[in-house]
Amino acid sequence: MKMRPFQIISLAIFGILAVGGLYFFSTYKGISGSNSIGAITLWGTLPAGSMQATLEDLKRTHQEYSKVVYVERSAETFETDLSDALASGGGPDLVLISQEQLLANRNKLQIIPYSSIPERTFRDSYVSMFELFLTQTGTYGIPFAVDPLVLYYNRSVLSTAGYSQPPATWEQLLGMAPTLTQKTASTIKKSAIALGTYENISNARAIVSLLLLQSGTPITQPSTSGFASALTKGGATTAGVSPATSAITFYTQFADPAKVVYSWNRSLPGAQEVFLAGDSAFYIGFASEYSFLKGANPNLDFDMTAIPAPQTATEHVDYAHAYVFALPRAVKNVTGAYQVASALASPTQSTIFSQSAGMSPALRSLVSARTNDVNAAVYNPLTLISKGWLSPAPSVTDTIFADMINTVVSGRGTVSDALRSADSAIGAALNR
Repeated sequence: MKMRPFQIISLAIFGILAVGGLYFFSTYKGISGSNSIGAITLWGTLPAGSMQATLEDLKRTHQEYSKVVYVERSAETFETDLSDALASGGGPDLVLISQEQLLANRNKLQIIPYSSIPERTFRDSYVSMFELFLTQTGTYGIPFAVDPLVLYYNRSVLSTAGYSQPPATWEQLLGMAPTLTQKTASTIKKSAIALGTYENISNARAIVSLLLLQSGTPITQPSTSGFASALTKGGATTAGVSPATSAITFYTQFADPAKVVYSWNRSLPGAQEVFLAGDSAFYIGFASEYSFLKGANPNLDFDMTAIPAPQTATEHVDYAHAYVFALPRAVKNVTGAYQVASALASPTQSTIFSQSAGMSPALRSLVSARTNDVNAAVYNPLTLISKGWLSPAPSVTDTIFADMINTVVSGRGTVSDALRSADSAIGAALNR
C-alpha cells in the first residue's frame, strides 16, 4: 500500500521522538523550558473541571504548555462534531476517547507505531484493558484513565431490611430483591435495583455489556474484514442455553411482573434519579459518578462496592471506560500534540486527574499503589479486572441493545430471537 506524505512525515516524527526508548510514558516527569509547543486544542466528552485542574497544574510548572486548551464536547454528537470539524479543515489536535468511540472514529486517527511505544512496554506499563487499542503496527492512543462500573448501595435501606453487607454475587442480589422491593399490583414504590429496561437506565449499555462479558460472550471479535459480531458465540451452553441467553434473561427478569425479583419498569424515572431520592437500594454506575451523587443529595447515606459476579465464575470481570489520547490524521502540529498527550499521561498529571475525576490512572504502577482514598481502594482493583469490547458508535449500540431488551420485555420475541436480531444488526453496523 502506497503511503501518503502526511503518513510518512508522521512516522518519521514518531521515530525521532522514540530515540532513547519509550519507557518515557511510565517515567515521564515533564519537560522544563520556556519555549511554547504552540496552540493545542484537546477535545473530549469528560467534564471540563478535572481536566482544567490537571492542565492548570501542568502550566504552573511548564510554561511551554500555556496554549493548551481543553474543550468538552457532547457525547451524543461527538462523532458528528469531529467529522464536520475535520472536513472543514479545522478540528482538535488531540482527542480523548474511550474504547466505545474507537471504531467509529478510527479512520480519522493516526496509529502511533511500536517504534515509538514498544508493544512490550505498552503491555507491561498499562492495565490490560488498553490492549483494545493495539493493532499489528501500533496503538491508536496513549492510555490515560479508567472509569470502572461499581455498585452503589443505600446503607440505610439495607440496614432497615436486616442486611449488613451488599451482595457479592448476582445470586445474592436475586435473594435480596424481593425483600427490598415494595410494590402493589400496579406500582413499584421502592425498588431493589434498576435492571430490566433500557431507556430509563442511564448506564444500560455498560450494564448489558458487563453481563455479556461476565458470561464469556465477547460481543465482537476481529475478522478478516475488520470486526464481526460475536453476540451469539462464546462459552459452553448450560442445559442447552447459551451464555448470552443466560445474561439477557437475567437482566430482563427484573422488568417481568411475573417474576419474584420484579423491581423495575418503564414508567419509573431514571435509575440515578430514583437512587438519589432514596427509593432504590442499589444503583449500578461508574466510579466517577460518586462526586455528583454526593453533591446532588448530601443526606443520602450511600457507599460503593465491587460489581457482583456470578456465583460460579472462576474469574471476576468488570466493565469500564478506558480513555486514551489519540491524534487525528489531519493534525498539523504532530510534535506538539504528542508532547501534550505524553505530559498529561505522565504519572504526576494522570494522578492529579484521576483523583479529581474519581477514576483510576492507566499505569499499572499507580493502580497498584496503596491509597488512603476509601473509594479508590474499591475501584482501583476493579480497573485491573475490567474488560470492554470494540463496538459501533455508542448511539448505534444503544439502538441495537434497546431493541433487543424491549423485544424480550414486551414479549414480541424470545431472548434467542432478540439476540439473533441484535447479532445481525451489530454485524451490519460494523461493516458500514
